[in-house]
Amino acid sequence: MEFSVQSKDVWALHADARVLPRFEDSKSAGLPAKMAHALEGAKKKKLFSGKKGESWVFDGVVFVGLGSPESFKPSSLLRIIGGTYGALRRLGAQSVAVDMNGLPADAVSFAAQGLLDAAYRFDDFKKEKTPEWLEKIALASKAPDASGLLKKALVVAAAVRQARDIDNLPPNVAFPAAVAETAQKWARQHGLKCTVWDEKQLKANGCNAILAVGGGSVNGPRLAVLEYRGGGKSDPWVALVGKGVTFDSGGISLKPGADMDKMKFDKSGACVVLAAMAALPKLDVKKNVVAVVALAENLPSGSAYRPSDVVTSYSGKTIEVLNTDAEGRMVLADALGFVYAKYKPVQTVELATLTGACCVALGEQFAGMFGNDDALLAHVQAASMQSGDAVWRMPLDEFEDDVKSDIAEVKNVGHPKGYAGASTAAAFLKQFVSGPWVHLDIAGTSWNTSPKPYLSTGATGFGVRLLLEWLSQKTESTAAKTKK
Repeated sequence: MEFSVQSKDVWALHADARVLPRFEDSKSAGLPAKMAHALEGAKKKKLFSGKKGESWVFDGVVFVGLGSPESFKPSSLLRIIGGTYGALRRLGAQSVAVDMNGLPADAVSFAAQGLLDAAYRFDDFKKEKTPEWLEKIALASKAPDASGLLKKALVVAAAVRQARDIDNLPPNVAFPAAVAETAQKWARQHGLKCTVWDEKQLKANGCNAILAVGGGSVNGPRLAVLEYRGGGKSDPWVALVGKGVTFDSGGISLKPGADMDKMKFDKSGACVVLAAMAALPKLDVKKNVVAVVALAENLPSGSAYRPSDVVTSYSGKTIEVLNTDAEGRMVLADALGFVYAKYKPVQTVELATLTGACCVALGEQFAGMFGNDDALLAHVQAASMQSGDAVWRMPLDEFEDDVKSDIAEVKNVGHPKGYAGASTAAAFLKQFVSGPWVHLDIAGTSWNTSPKPYLSTGATGFGVRLLLEWLSQKTESTAAKTKK
């Protein structure tokens, strides 16, 4: 797709089809007489009134509803404009003009990203590739900064697609060493420093929790560390941490067979972190950012770790293993311990497809957000609202007693009946944190289980937009301010 911003009225642009967003019960002024008459008729017949997500096609024009002006958020265009992709295809349009006039400038950004999201298809393993039929998209906007916002949007959208590409790969292709090689490749392409630890280096450095999770597979675990230096030499590090379990069978605590194929998406956190890092140089983010992704394959075998094992983590804290399917928090324990010891970040955001309990609580609409620093939580929340990657703050501190072990310092599951599973998992992770930290449980948002007009099935890339928005903000945590 080729995008452009045109500082014109949408009707002055040559295009095969047009997309006209309309607020609820808005007047038909500004439309050609024939179009205005038809729209009024559609309203009377209750075919279209402008309610959010509503659509109606007439004479090569796709009308889409924005809802009320008071509740409108530009990020809602990800779904609203993305949802027009199917209608445009049915119209046979190769060129499209989208009316952004009268909307905030960043509407241009989300409209472009929405169409790119909707057009994405993963067909790497098909001989016949999905052709891209939509060639040119003109975004009609007279906002002075619209072109710059579009340029940034295309970088962000490309990063989302990168995350989806690697996350959609099957586990026989995207095993730990292969994902680590991708991290190294992207680092070379974008001028980042990348270090990868294999099994020998993990053992030598005491990353026993990662080794335990990966011990049952012939595909050994890895720890990949990427550095981006966009700030000054004396500027502190900001950290991203991602869970990269390339396939999760549950290990000895074997999962049920139904939907186990979806467990290739247990690497979503790592994929999102790696894609966000690759985008930082293009966005010229003025911060020093380090990313740590823990990569392992959790399988049952004679060498797999067992329930009742006690593992000494990188930080020296001992972990009682009660369930080998609580493996994500194990690999993150080492990743978090490592990043705080080596880089002392002033802020850390960590992403993981950590618990089914979070899916039960928040469905596919929100990621669970947990943390230990109110200012950082507020900044991530703000980035969520701006980016369209929705999060919901969840309780944490009240559940720390649930992860205390009788024979070790911490146990890897909480309440014996599984109560508050997302919160107890976060409480476990908090034991390996020594600075401002936010944990995002993206188990419900990282992959799409059924096709939607704006999103195909498979990996969603959830979190890339949020991370890039957050890293672009000029903010700092309360802990960082206290040091001054």
